[in-house]
Amino acid sequence: MLPNHQELYNEFSVFIDSRSKISTHCHQLPDKELWPFNLDALLRNSYVKWCGISWDSSDQARGLFLEKVRFNSFFVWLLKSLQQLYGENSPLTVSNWQCWSDRIQSAHQKPLHSREILTRQCGYRRMLLDAYWDPGSDNGTPEFFAPAYRVNAFFFGYSTSATDHDGNNPYSLSPRAFISDLNEYIGWVRDSLLAHQAGGCVTLKIPIAYDRGLDFDPVTDKAAQQAFARLTAASARQPKQAAWNGGEHQLSSNAPGNSPGNIATLQDGSADPLDVKTFQDYLFFQICRMAADLDLPIQIHTGTGQGLRTNAVYLQPAIQSFPATRFVLLHCSYPWMQDISWLVSKYPNVFPDLSWLPLLSNRSATVMLHELIERASLDRIFWGCDTWTAEESFGALLAFRHVLATTLAEKIITGYFTREDALLIIDAILLKNPQRFYKLASAG
Repeated sequence: MLPNHQELYNEFSVFIDSRSKISTHCHQLPDKELWPFNLDALLRNSYVKWCGISWDSSDQARGLFLEKVRFNSFFVWLLKSLQQLYGENSPLTVSNWQCWSDRIQSAHQKPLHSREILTRQCGYRRMLLDAYWDPGSDNGTPEFFAPAYRVNAFFFGYSTSATDHDGNNPYSLSPRAFISDLNEYIGWVRDSLLAHQAGGCVTLKIPIAYDRGLDFDPVTDKAAQQAFARLTAASARQPKQAAWNGGEHQLSSNAPGNSPGNIATLQDGSADPLDVKTFQDYLFFQICRMAADLDLPIQIHTGTGQGLRTNAVYLQPAIQSFPATRFVLLHCSYPWMQDISWLVSKYPNVFPDLSWLPLLSNRSATVMLHELIERASLDRIFWGCDTWTAEESFGALLAFRHVLATTLAEKIITGYFTREDALLIIDAILLKNPQRFYKLASAG
């Protein structure tokens, strides 16, 4: 008798739990940023905060918060994680809030508690770390965290006061004399990429969809030089300002509105938005060329962000222009996922990454995975947790386990492939694909 969906789902869930994994994208905060750590700190350092529902320590505020977020996917999977990690079968309520919080705080007093969750409960061998507060950092543990080099700040180097959505400017991250020559600036970018690659970075990361659209157009050297000259000249006329240097600010989220500031306009009002776009378009194409030369993939945030021209299809000119560059399209362009199905079938240098998608929507992630299995070669599919804490990373893994087991069971029920094929797919996505692609030799 053929197994039913629930039997297959259960079998694959158990198999997924038993396998070693590599998370291809995370923002795991340093332990020092997680202390003192309790339930409130956890919630504020999670996607639950993105629901936009505020709360304080009063029972009334907590009750209203739980009432409003209880069915949100971010909250649901974090709650499932906490129930498994801390042995609570009951749902979170106002009455047991403090009990849950005390249990979490007590657990985090144990050294390496977060690391144990990541390695034992999640089963991660390695995690790719995008430390937006310190681009290229491995949190001091290079044997576990493989760093991504977040190059977003360079798109705002036409001024010392312009910042990206994380409040980063290249001159505050790497202090040096201001550069007004475009060729010299591009050289600085290339030197930085080389230095971070030598320091262990395995990929570049561009989350500029939070700042502008992904509509990058080819730009001539002359047009770029002229635009950069006007921008830097305008910057030089500004009153001198102290550049933000990563001082006191919350590292909980790089969501728009939660960061120190967005793009700062030049005070004399002479910065032409068209010049900014021209410079950024040119730089993006230069980075794509450098990535191919250095054999570094580029992880690009696609889909959600500022929501205007941030779907992945806008990257087609660059993808087509640089066939040797490997474009990793994070989050599969949600909610414009059809872009991925088309791009992945047309361009072999496109690599879809399901990170964050299962947390956003189980149903959408299942639809996307079905299409990727049918449209992409198996070796090009990845997943990462895309979280700040170990507890939420486990929740993200539970969400992906659900999506993966559901999808594979459905494929078998319809006769698309066999149980043995499903097990092969699990190992490929969770470990073998990222291990090979990012050259993580120690992740076996």
